[in-house]
Amino acid sequence: MYDTIVLGNDPSSLIAAVTLASYGKKTVLLTMDNIPDLYSESGYTFDIDPFPWTGLNRGDVFRQLLSHLLITHEDHPLEPALQIIFPDHRIDLSNEIELYLKEIEREFPDKALEIRKLYEAIEKSSSFVSELIDQDLHFQPETVGDYINLIRNIPGILLKKGTFTAHLRNILNDPQLKKVLEAQILLLSNLDPMGISPISFTRILSLSLNKIFYHTGGKHRLIERLKKKYEADGGVIERCSVTALEMDRAIKVNVKVDGNDVPTIYGRNIIISTKYENVASLLSGNNRLSTLRKRYDTILPSFYPFTIHIGVRDRCVPEKMGVYVVIASGENDTPLFLETSEPGDTLRAPDGKRAIGLTAFIKDSPSEIDDSVLCAHAEGMLGNLRAVLPFLDENIDFMDLKKSITISRNCQGVVNPKYRIKNSFIGMSCLPNRTPVKNVFLTGGMLMPGLGFEGEIMSGTNAAKLAIGDY
Repeated sequence: MYDTIVLGNDPSSLIAAVTLASYGKKTVLLTMDNIPDLYSESGYTFDIDPFPWTGLNRGDVFRQLLSHLLITHEDHPLEPALQIIFPDHRIDLSNEIELYLKEIEREFPDKALEIRKLYEAIEKSSSFVSELIDQDLHFQPETVGDYINLIRNIPGILLKKGTFTAHLRNILNDPQLKKVLEAQILLLSNLDPMGISPISFTRILSLSLNKIFYHTGGKHRLIERLKKKYEADGGVIERCSVTALEMDRAIKVNVKVDGNDVPTIYGRNIIISTKYENVASLLSGNNRLSTLRKRYDTILPSFYPFTIHIGVRDRCVPEKMGVYVVIASGENDTPLFLETSEPGDTLRAPDGKRAIGLTAFIKDSPSEIDDSVLCAHAEGMLGNLRAVLPFLDENIDFMDLKKSITISRNCQGVVNPKYRIKNSFIGMSCLPNRTPVKNVFLTGGMLMPGLGFEGEIMSGTNAAKLAIGDY
């Protein structure tokens, strides 16, 4: 019997499993058998999750966890951290606050004072959010102590949010400046930025200033190191599909491997990712989880990522184009996200070539859309990319659109959509790690969507601590 069974392919599940194993707990991680960690073809390597990972600055949650696990990794901060390209100009967002502000003020000189005031509010509110995180404040309180602690912090949360919202309102009447802010939130958080301004957005808007990192060879190399550490600590990984789950005094999981039934897996606890396939039916399978299922159903995705993978010759990429680029188009259109390998990173592309992931945010899951519709999306995406890379067509070295469509469909269990929530002034927590069943816990990006990737890491470590009994 295992101490804990973990279900999921996403980073939150892996972090939960690695944390448990590092504490000496006998753990098995059950991952879906059709989801890879990377896509590699014709000499190019693409990360399944194309979005920036945050929390790697000194003192941040992910960096601290990696240090605790004694995991080394090859990365370096990007400068600029992010570029936003409009049809007629480009904004380079530096990770140095003064350079960052000067760049935005250069583009929006009539808003210079309001921009300064907004970022002063962002800096103060973001520091306040960091303090709340350091306190392990439970945004989904479960005990009397949790409620008291949350109530004690409510005045500060309301004050910081009110100041941030007031300054934000003063500058959102400029459509392009609004796009600059929304693009960062859409890219770095798991929330839809339209129509809400929770205090967690101050944390997201400060992330570019806290450095965004490039992972040499791809982020999957860090995933591989985490898995090796997990297995070195005695953890087991099984690629399988779950056919039945019983949640009682002991957890019983029936699975299939390569289409064949294997002996039932038993555990004292289970951690289920909200990104795991059929999670809704798993929650419905136990009457004690019905209330949680209802809350789960209220958190609706508003945008799904759809990525096409392209290999190009170096010469078609402008010398000053960044690694992470947002391509802003029409006023009412969601932006495109462009992620490229760095020049000379031969672990991701052949010498003299670059790997590109081009991502759109679409309203329906790729798993529910016909090939013809996704091909039309892809053609529109490539049309917008041509405006940025005018010599794209003659320099494409590799592109398999059919394979990209398959990957986007299969990997919805890894890459988070953008969730829409109502009436949230905190935006950090939508679901609790703890469930009404004492040995069943949740993890995943849906739990703390307003904190983006950091929220995924935190939900994983919190779920592990609950299973250990240390949270």
